[in-house]
Amino acid sequence: MIILKKLYFKATTLSWVILTSCTAVLILLSTLLLPLIEPQTFGGNFDALWFTMTTMLTVGYGDLFPVTALGRIYTIVFLYIVGIGLFATFIGKAIDSITLYRRQKESGGLVYEGKNHIVIIDWSHKVENAIKEILARDPKVEIVIIDTIDKAKEVHERIHFIKGRATDGEVLNKANVKQADALLIFSDDKIEDQVLADGKSLMIACAVERISPEVHTTVEVEREEHIPNFSHVKVDNFILSNATIAKLAVDSILK
Repeated sequence: MIILKKLYFKATTLSWVILTSCTAVLILLSTLLLPLIEPQTFGGNFDALWFTMTTMLTVGYGDLFPVTALGRIYTIVFLYIVGIGLFATFIGKAIDSITLYRRQKESGGLVYEGKNHIVIIDWSHKVENAIKEILARDPKVEIVIIDTIDKAKEVHERIHFIKGRATDGEVLNKANVKQADALLIFSDDKIEDQVLADGKSLMIACAVERISPEVHTTVEVEREEHIPNFSHVKVDNFILSNATIAKLAVDSILK
């Protein structure tokens, strides 16, 4: 049992190319060899292919089966042990890949490759309201959220999380800001000082302009008198913080 576990672990570490190649070679060899080993049972290559596939992928249908010792030995060694083992490895590797993808998506480690999406900075209560508003209004648009939290607050097929600071160009590139339709910069609720909060938003706006000067940008500001400080940065809309900030932000990009 321990030996089998070690073999299975080593098999799952093989690349998809090697695993697929080994499986294809086994199927091809079985298709060619079985009619030679046992011609009375396998009248042609198609019968051999049918038997090989049904044996590896299912328990077989019983319509074809080897009757000679050599045919049975080949079936036991190459189809039961090797073939079914390869198929089980395929399943295990596929499950591992799906699990890894989901884990990376939740932790913000994936690169977003879509386009015409909406990028939102920071994942706050206001952002959650904005997300609901966007998803309700547009059944196709996808949302990419940039934040420094460890795990996405919500798992949704149209919501993508990128972990990092929005002032970092590499993080903005992971969110594919260059091909985004719009970008929303919400004021950081964790910063109590309004000057510092608007200062952070200004830095993010500068970083966004450096990466993607054409993207439609909406910025939430805590204090109206801070808006002139954004004069040297391309910002399409400013919204003052209030109870309806999420709806107003969405209105600015979805008209």
